[in-house]
Amino acid sequence: MQANNLPLTKENEQRDDLTGLLNLNGALQHIQHHSQDNDGGYSVIVYLNVMNFKSFNQQYGFVGGNEYLRGIAGEIQSIFSGDEIARTGGDQFIILSKKLTADSIPEKLEQVRTAAHKYERALTMRIKAGIYISDGNEPDPVIMIDRAKIACDAIIKVYDKFENFYDDDLKKRNDLRQYVIDNFAKAFEQHYFKVYYQKEVRALTEKVCGYEALARWIDPVYGMISPAIFVGVLEDVHLIHKLDLYMIERVCRELRDDIDYGMAVVPISVNLSQLDFELCDIKAEVDRCRAKYDIPPYLLNIEITESAIASGETFLNDQINRFREEGYQVWMDDFGAGYSSLNNLKTYDFDVLKIDMNFLRSFDTNKRSKVILATIINMAKELGMHTLAEGVETREQFEFLRGIGCEKMQGYLFGKPKPYEDFVRPDEFTFEHCEDVKYKAYYRSIGAINVLGNTPLRDKNMDVFNNLPIALLELTDSTSTALYVNDAYKMFLSSLGVKGTDAEYSRIEFAGMSDFKKLRSAARSAELSPSKRSEVDFVVNGSLVNTKIRFIAREGEKIACALVSRNMSLNSDENKLAENVHVAMAHVFNQYFRVDLYDDNGTVENVFLNSNQIPVADEEPNAVRAVQRYSNMYLFPEERERFRKFYDIPSVLDRVKEKGADYIVDYFHSAIPGDDGRMQMYMILPFNYNGSWKYISCCRYADEINDELKYGKYGTS
Repeated sequence: MQANNLPLTKENEQRDDLTGLLNLNGALQHIQHHSQDNDGGYSVIVYLNVMNFKSFNQQYGFVGGNEYLRGIAGEIQSIFSGDEIARTGGDQFIILSKKLTADSIPEKLEQVRTAAHKYERALTMRIKAGIYISDGNEPDPVIMIDRAKIACDAIIKVYDKFENFYDDDLKKRNDLRQYVIDNFAKAFEQHYFKVYYQKEVRALTEKVCGYEALARWIDPVYGMISPAIFVGVLEDVHLIHKLDLYMIERVCRELRDDIDYGMAVVPISVNLSQLDFELCDIKAEVDRCRAKYDIPPYLLNIEITESAIASGETFLNDQINRFREEGYQVWMDDFGAGYSSLNNLKTYDFDVLKIDMNFLRSFDTNKRSKVILATIINMAKELGMHTLAEGVETREQFEFLRGIGCEKMQGYLFGKPKPYEDFVRPDEFTFEHCEDVKYKAYYRSIGAINVLGNTPLRDKNMDVFNNLPIALLELTDSTSTALYVNDAYKMFLSSLGVKGTDAEYSRIEFAGMSDFKKLRSAARSAELSPSKRSEVDFVVNGSLVNTKIRFIAREGEKIACALVSRNMSLNSDENKLAENVHVAMAHVFNQYFRVDLYDDNGTVENVFLNSNQIPVADEEPNAVRAVQRYSNMYLFPEERERFRKFYDIPSVLDRVKEKGADYIVDYFHSAIPGDDGRMQMYMILPFNYNGSWKYISCCRYADEINDELKYGKYGTS
């Protein structure tokens, strides 16, 4: 461990100055030397890579980073005692062993990870491991290190996998990777690369509104080589731009063929890599190809993956704007697949957000997927972007996405990708199946409407506004204060004639509202039934107000509730007579503690509520069952049967005719705690509306009628 104090010898040249372990040169020398031993040399190579070490260095400096490396080096030596340990790079280690077994390695690696926590400080580190077990047939013993590294690299981007054994499958993938590198040029010369087209369908019409161009390598040896293999390889060796330019050339050529054929033509989306912008002037190349085949910009969409976007903010933003200024649409591909999605939306301007298909893979089993999808659609539209969902495979998924306003979809539900020559003309290119491109702007305007938002008719100006009047109310035994009042609630208060500054709104106590005691009583009722919303109607300055209340929390004498209120009077006609009638009716209603509307179809609906009673009809719209439930809740047992007969709606008309009156009345005692059997008057008034009979039921306390008759409305003689 004190290698810096040793004289410079050949042995010291093979040692790492920081840890005293072998360096890469020393590890290679040991493998070569020991492969000639009688025991056959090293049989197991473990390659370790410390993830997130760059961030550790940035946070704690090189001194802190060196302390971590020295600490973890000592732990590896202790746990893998008897084996040779090397540090081959900044944060990579190699374990050379002649005795480890496949079963013992994972346990020892877990010990290393546990021990490493002592040196992590506040930053969580992850250690990945690739393991190669010799089969004795390696052409060169050094290749064992390469294979252990390949196994480790294969799980670098797999968050929840920490060790990986080199096996036949990995060997085949590695061989195929090398084949891609060796045969890429030949694949171009022999036209092994094909463009496959996958439909993009507009949700509103279910017509094809575009295609995505996908690269496929049809190889004479391996058959179909997956893009998941060759795209990454071509990016690693900086050849991806050649493939993308080839794809754009083929797309433009085949688009020109479609145009000349004279049938429906829809835009094609082409994918660009981050390296396309670095290795060539990709905008100029796309323009050149488009001009060669006389393709208008609106028929070619540019897709950029989120991983590419995350690389260079200023440079890439300039490139995106260059495309958009020329009339191309630029789409963000695979939104949600990376870690910086939201930051990218803040930084870049995109026309379309393509939602990664992984959100739909758990659609049937994870309810959160639907919430996340709806949130993405809502956010995109509020930002002025359009949406396309990938991976749609079922009709249920389609209907859900259409229901939340997703404009376009792509997936196996509409067909698998296929090459140009497999499309059937003219069947698949008629306007019956494909969208007329002249309607593109028309449908984009429709698609911009946010059906999930509270202000779907308002122009998007990046203002955050909820048109639902919401207030958070705090109650004590003697006070009531609004902790929060949103702008919509301020507008609601203004509609009632209650005006004030922002500061006044923040401490408003609703003192100017008539019958506020009812509101406070309803809030306390909500506390007693936290799973339900309490509701109360009252009249303020001539306006009928409906307020729904939800209990939030209590601490001591303080109660917090959420209020959503509506000024029901704002729906009245503008002429003076209608306004006067509405105001008069609101005051009439205010004389009763509840008003219900019965229909001759056997249903009932609560119209007005001015008490601690619940609107029974909300939970039970059937008139017979609602009357039975109401009588059980609010009347003395001995009067319930008489009450039910009184509210026998089918016989009301006969009873009214029998009495020679316009309505019928009866009296019942209240069983509500605190009323002490107070007498209540119930009145049923039938009327004909649009050829059918309806019945208004009004309820009030009988003693209030007597008091008013005796003393007048306000208690004066």
